[in-house]
Amino acid sequence: MENSNSEIQNPQFDWRIYSDATCAGLSVLIPLPLVDIVFETVFRRRIPGAVGKVRGRSVAPDVRRMLGRGLDGPLSLSGCFVLPVAVGKYILRRLWRKIIYILAIKDATTALADYWHRAYLTDHMVRAGHLEPGTNTDLAVRVYTAVLRTIDPGPLMGLARQTVANVRQVLRLLIRARRLGATEVTRSLGEVLSSHWKGAEESFREVADLYNAQYLKEVGRMRS
Repeated sequence: MENSNSEIQNPQFDWRIYSDATCAGLSVLIPLPLVDIVFETVFRRRIPGAVGKVRGRSVAPDVRRMLGRGLDGPLSLSGCFVLPVAVGKYILRRLWRKIIYILAIKDATTALADYWHRAYLTDHMVRAGHLEPGTNTDLAVRVYTAVLRTIDPGPLMGLARQTVANVRQVLRLLIRARRLGATEVTRSLGEVLSSHWKGAEESFREVADLYNAQYLKEVGRMRS
């Protein structure tokens, strides 16, 4: 069954939805090749479960895994160990960017904006009922992945840059977040997004609207 009820009202800001996404984005700052991608993968995979818990909805483990996949193919945790050439390129790029730290800051800023969009879109899908048992979750995840590939992080780059600037001792922070929970450990980092929520939500809503249009288009195509 395809649930076409996508037009739902946006909720108030809730840091619990964005805390794991924030940790995933900040993982880029870890100055240790492969360690950064491990932390990024861990927190990225936690986003769907965290959102479902906030909304009181159960997201099936296989759906959480699909939603938690990276968009970079061979540079994902599962793929990077299979393709030595990709690993070599990854290490060289990351080492260079750790040496020139300003590039790591830029990477983290872009990643953070992207992960915030990912968290919002996951929340949108949960609230729309597109991940409920009995729905076509494969369809929802397929549209979700396609939309994430088209996101323009530009409107959130300023907020992401401010958030990154507030981070100190990122590896220690992320270790604590992994052990104690991202929401409490990173709560102070949510102040920037919270204080500019109205503007940020406009960007998020554009992504949700794109998802709605693509989802309904796919539903119509499947029914024709």
